[in-house]
Amino acid sequence: MKRKMVYIGISYIIGMFFVSFVRADMQIPFMLMVLLVSAFFFKKNQKKFVYFAVSALFFVTGVVSYTLYNSFVYERITGFEGERISYSGKVTEIKKYSGDKVLYRLTGRINSEIRADIICFGKDYGCDYYDTLSFSCVPEVFENDFLFDEKNYYESSGCFLNAEKISDLKLEKDSSFSLVRLVYHYRDYTDEKISSVLPGENGALITAMLLGNKNGLGDDTKKILNRCGTGHMMAVSGMHLVLVTSMISGALRNLKISGKKRFLITELAVVLFTVFSGMSVSVIRAAFMITLIFGADLFSRRSDPLSSLSTAAMLMLAFRPYLIQNASFLLSVAGTYGAAVFAPYITRNMKSEGFISRLKIKLTSVFCISVCVFPFSVAFFDEISLISPVSDILLIPLCTFSLVCGMITAVCGCADIIAYPVLMAGGLAAKLVFRISSFLAGTRFSAISLGRDYIPLLTVFLVLFVVFTAARYKKEKYTLFSVILASFVFFVSSAVYSFMNRDVLSVYKVGSSRAAAVVAVMGRNVDIIDITGNAKSSEYVSKLVDICGIRTVNTVSFMKNPYQSMAAFSERLALNSVGRVYVPENTYTGYDVGICGCEPEFFDKNGVFLDNGAYTIEAGTDGAVRISYKGRTISCTVSEVSFDGMVYRDQNISVRESSEGCIEVYKLG
Repeated sequence: MKRKMVYIGISYIIGMFFVSFVRADMQIPFMLMVLLVSAFFFKKNQKKFVYFAVSALFFVTGVVSYTLYNSFVYERITGFEGERISYSGKVTEIKKYSGDKVLYRLTGRINSEIRADIICFGKDYGCDYYDTLSFSCVPEVFENDFLFDEKNYYESSGCFLNAEKISDLKLEKDSSFSLVRLVYHYRDYTDEKISSVLPGENGALITAMLLGNKNGLGDDTKKILNRCGTGHMMAVSGMHLVLVTSMISGALRNLKISGKKRFLITELAVVLFTVFSGMSVSVIRAAFMITLIFGADLFSRRSDPLSSLSTAAMLMLAFRPYLIQNASFLLSVAGTYGAAVFAPYITRNMKSEGFISRLKIKLTSVFCISVCVFPFSVAFFDEISLISPVSDILLIPLCTFSLVCGMITAVCGCADIIAYPVLMAGGLAAKLVFRISSFLAGTRFSAISLGRDYIPLLTVFLVLFVVFTAARYKKEKYTLFSVILASFVFFVSSAVYSFMNRDVLSVYKVGSSRAAAVVAVMGRNVDIIDITGNAKSSEYVSKLVDICGIRTVNTVSFMKNPYQSMAAFSERLALNSVGRVYVPENTYTGYDVGICGCEPEFFDKNGVFLDNGAYTIEAGTDGAVRISYKGRTISCTVSEVSFDGMVYRDQNISVRESSEGCIEVYKLG
C-alpha cells in the first residue's frame, strides 16, 4: 500500500472535521452512514477494498477521538462554569493591552485535580513567564459576539474557561532557569528594539511579521493588507519558518557540514524559532513537516509533501482535537496543501520557458492556493481578496525583504550597529508596501463580501463539484476547468443576489447598550446613524460594512456626544467613500478638519431628516430613529427595535423588508 500516511492522515482529519459539526447524539449514526455510503463505491472493486478498510478505520478513529475528548475533557472542564473553584497554574502567555490591562494564559489544575488552561484578563499582576498564580474564582465559559468569536477562538486552542471574580490571589515567582522564558524575554526585547528604531507602522509591520504582534497596526491598515491578500504575512506562519530553515540549511551545506550535524543544527533552529514566534499552530505544523522532510533526507527516504502534511496535522490533532475548528490551523493546512500539492499538480505540464510562461505558472499557483484556502475563508472572514494574484507578485517580495531585515536584527543580537541600517532598509520596504496596498485596496473590486447567508451552502456545493470532477476524471486540465467554472458560478451568483435584493431595505441595529448605531441599506444607498456617541460603535459599524461589502456611504449622522465617535468613524471608514456627514449644532470640529473625508453639516434640536426616495429616515437627538418604507415604520433605540407592534430587545439584529411588504428579522453574528 503506497503513501499509507496520506490515507491514514486524511481519513483521520476528515472524520474529526465532520464530527465536530454534528450533535453528540447524532455522531454514531453519522459515522455509520458515511461508512455505508463509502462502502457502496468499493463493493465491486476488491483490489481497492484494502484502501477503503484502512481509511474507514482511521475515519472512525478520528470520530471516536474527538467524541472522547469532548466527553472526558471539554465537558468535564466546562462543568465548573459558575462554581467557585481554586486554581493554580503557570503563566504560559502574556499579552498587554491599553489601559494597563493584561491577558494571562495559565496552565494548571482546578481544585488540585483537573488539568486545564484558564484565561485571566484584568490588571497587571507583575507576572513573568512560568510564574505560578493561585486564586479562587467563579469561571465562565467564553461567548461569541458580533465583533469577535471568542468562544471559537479560545476553545479551538484548548482553553475552555475564563477566570472571573478572582479572590485570594497569590503570586509565586519562578527563579529557576528556563530556556523558554529566556527566548520569550529575547522576543520581547527584539520587539522593543524594532519599535524604538522604527516607531510607527513601518516598524509595526516588521514586528507583526516576525513576532505576530499586530498591536502597532491600525485597523484601517490591517483591512488594507487583508483586502490585498497579504494579511497572512502579518501572522507568523510556516512560510517564515521555511525561510529561516532554508537560510540556515543553505549556509550549512556551503560549509560542507555532514547530514546528521546539519539536521541537528537545523532542528535546533526550528525549535528556537517556534518558541520565539510564540508557538502559533501554523508554525508548529510547519515544524513537524520540516522535521519529517529533513528526516526523510537523513534516512535516504523520498520526502512527500502530502504525506508530511497529513502526518503533521494528524499528530497535532491527536493531542488537541479541538484544533480542527481553529482558523489558523485550517488555513495553514489548506494553504500548504495548495502550495505544495495542488499547485504543482495543476502546473506540472505547463511550459516554463520565457517570462510570460513563468508568470502564467506563478499566477496559476497563487490562484490554486487561494482556491484551497477559500472554503475556510468563508467560515472565518468577512471578505476575501480578489486582487491577491496581482498584489502577491508586487508585495510578497517587499514583505519578505522586511521580514529578513527583522530576522537579521534578531539573529545579530539587536546590536545597534546592525539593527539601525538593516531596519531602516526594511522600513523603506514596509513604507512601499503600505503605499502599494493603499492604492490597490482602494479599487472598487479589490475584495468580495462573504457575509451573505447563501454563501456557505453555495461554497459546500461548489467544493463537492470540484472534488467529484477531480476524482472522476483524474486529469489536471479537467480539475482546473472545474475550479474556474466554480469560481465563475460563485461570482455570478453574487451579482445575481445583489440584483435580486436591490429593492430590499435592510435595517441593522448594531452595538451594545452603551455603544450603538443604526445602519439602513437599500441597493447602493447606505445611511449610518450613530445614536450613542461612543467610539466603540464605530467597531460594530466597520464590521457590518465589511460583512455587507459596502464601499460607498451616503450619510453618517452623529446624534449625540459626537467628539469621540467622529474620530473613530473617520479612522474605521477610511476606505469608504462618504457623501455627507451631519453633527449637532454648536459642535466644534476645528478649522478645515474633515470628518470621514467630508466637511460636516449641522442639524438643530429637531434632529436629521433624510429622504432617499424609496425610504425616509427621522433621527432624533434622543437617540430614536424611525425608518419608513412602503407604509411601514421601523423604530430603533439603544435598547430595542420595533415595528407593527412587535418589539425585539436583542442587540445586533437585522430587519429586512421587501418591496412586497414581506419582513424578516435576523440575529447577526
